[in-house]
Amino acid sequence: MVAAFDYKSFAKDLTKQAENSMPEDIASLHKKAFLERIYNFTYIAGEAFSNDDSIDNSDTAKTLTQMISEWTFHKYVDLLRSDIPEMYHESILQKLAYVAFEMCKESELGKLSQEQMLVLVELQIKKAFEKSCKNLLDNGLITVSAYERAINLSNIDDYSSKLCYNVKVASRSRKTFKFTFAALILGVITLLVNLFYHGAAGLVLFNSTMMVVLSMYVGFYIGANIYSVK
Repeated sequence: MVAAFDYKSFAKDLTKQAENSMPEDIASLHKKAFLERIYNFTYIAGEAFSNDDSIDNSDTAKTLTQMISEWTFHKYVDLLRSDIPEMYHESILQKLAYVAFEMCKESELGKLSQEQMLVLVELQIKKAFEKSCKNLLDNGLITVSAYERAINLSNIDDYSSKLCYNVKVASRSRKTFKFTFAALILGVITLLVNLFYHGAAGLVLFNSTMMVVLSMYVGFYIGANIYSVK
């Protein structure tokens, strides 16, 4: 099922919200370019999620689109306040948008709540931003002081909420009981197979497969909850 929605109108709405949320220093110096980039990145993300058959409904597609739009907003503010030359801003934002897009999809497929998704995306965005700046430093394109200033900027910390746009979209909170129950069933099946078919051919392969499946589930679930917002 394709979660189609009017991403063009949604991009316009989010860009209007971005205009209303722009810091004064950014609005006074970079307003036109800033809003154009916010619109373009939001439009592209919206189009991608709208046409993605792994996204099951339009509200989810809107939430994920908003996530990318807001991270573009925050990190673009950081870039404009940094000493990173403007010629590198577009490529950095593209890398961050790609990371955010992939993490949003992984979060959706992993059935994470919106709060869990926010924290995991933030973690990966910060890593990608630092890596992009480090690449510029390593190639002699920026100074050490410019690098350190850039990675220490964090416009998102100026907001009390991770989401600064005033757009109402459906919550992505999920109940995890059914997934935990499924893992429990797999564990019980593994135990019963070992109990009744002890010494059977192929049992080692079966156990190895089940261990991999259960370990992946447990690791992903625990990791998500460790980094989830309290």
